[in-house]
Amino acid sequence: MNTWYGQDSDKTLADNEVHIWLNYLNLHQAKLKHLYPLLSDAEKARSEQFKFFKHRKNFIASHGFLHAVLAYYLDTPAEDIEFTHKDNGKPYLLDKQNPQQLQFNMSHSGNMAILAICRNQSIGIDIEHMERKADWQGISKRFFTANEQQALYKLPEEQQKDAFYQVWTRKEAHMKVTGEGLRLPPTHFEVSVPPTDAAFIANIKSADNNFYKMQDISLPDMYQDYHACLSANFDFSRLTYYIYA
Repeated sequence: MNTWYGQDSDKTLADNEVHIWLNYLNLHQAKLKHLYPLLSDAEKARSEQFKFFKHRKNFIASHGFLHAVLAYYLDTPAEDIEFTHKDNGKPYLLDKQNPQQLQFNMSHSGNMAILAICRNQSIGIDIEHMERKADWQGISKRFFTANEQQALYKLPEEQQKDAFYQVWTRKEAHMKVTGEGLRLPPTHFEVSVPPTDAAFIANIKSADNNFYKMQDISLPDMYQDYHACLSANFDFSRLTYYIYA
């Protein structure tokens, strides 16, 4: 089981290390009012576009969390942190604010957000809440490769739903670490299927020959209905885990 540290713990980040941050998004109004001013003008405008309050609240909570955590590493107040977006839509810190060459990636699902931070390299992270009514069988048949489906449905029936969500987080994390996101069809590459440890297996319809390393994130017991996975384009040797509060 991972050791999860509090936000006041040492946050020195080595070149071969990834920091993982976890945050609960279902916050009371007072906390949201504290986080909202941390958002950029563009993020505030985007938050106003959500039709439902729950989605707006989760956006504010997750992006305020992002600003607050990045401020621990940067010599910049949380409310002054700015982002730029490349053609693939992935956000990056402005060079002038990022002397440590930090790279980050965030994901949120249900009431949880997870954030990965490293230096100089590319990372992707995904978290998924196991929805009771989700058509996970239909999704697997549409978006998993034949080999992935075969391995998934060989498992005992009571293990298949959990395994599906683990595979899905692995695929999402890989799509994000490449920088392609949804432009990379999930059927164009293969990942491992539980009980095998998380691993990128192969590209099927891509000339991408880069190295990728994956690791499932073991979440605290209270979040057992979530799965998460990290993917990176370097051979990280250490993960350190934090809970933001």
